[in-house]
Amino acid sequence: MFGRNGVQHVVVGTSLWAIIASALGIGLFSLLLTTELQVGEIKTAPMWRRYAAFFIDIWFFVFVFANTTAIVPLLIEAARTGSFRWHFERDFSTSSDWMLSFLISFLILVGIAAMASYFVLPLANRRQTLGRWLLRIATVNADGLVLNLPLRVAFRWAYAEMSELFSPFFLWKTLREKDEQGRTFHDRESGFTVVRY
Repeated sequence: MFGRNGVQHVVVGTSLWAIIASALGIGLFSLLLTTELQVGEIKTAPMWRRYAAFFIDIWFFVFVFANTTAIVPLLIEAARTGSFRWHFERDFSTSSDWMLSFLISFLILVGIAAMASYFVLPLANRRQTLGRWLLRIATVNADGLVLNLPLRVAFRWAYAEMSELFSPFFLWKTLREKDEQGRTFHDRESGFTVVRY
């Protein structure tokens, strides 16, 4: 929903194939959450693998979440018009738009919590996200064992890792201060290391 020149525009759309792909994605992520990760020989993961895994995870999460939640406004519009369509666009407001606006705000909050859970729950349970599974990277402790962290610690570690990846200061420090094993500043400070296996 957006306004332009005093006119309210509402656009929503998805497709049956996107919903099916999202359901398959949810199934794949559920499978990853039920499969405990075991690693053999390990080596510190290069930064390009970490970035690639992160961007795969972000794309995957946004694709699945956006397509599955798009069904909500489509159903509200179907109830208003009496017919369901996979896409609609209109240039006028209706009485149901307040409910639509409320639900979209609520879904954004749910999305923020779900995204945090997407990254934190695997760390807390010896599991992996899709990006890490595809690129065969894992976070291990000093003994080379896959992490099984309390939720609070997993959240802090995930936040610190994202800060390292996307803060110019930490990135500069990371690239400048790797040790002989290729561990980053954050790896050394936390005692955990992102490795490829």
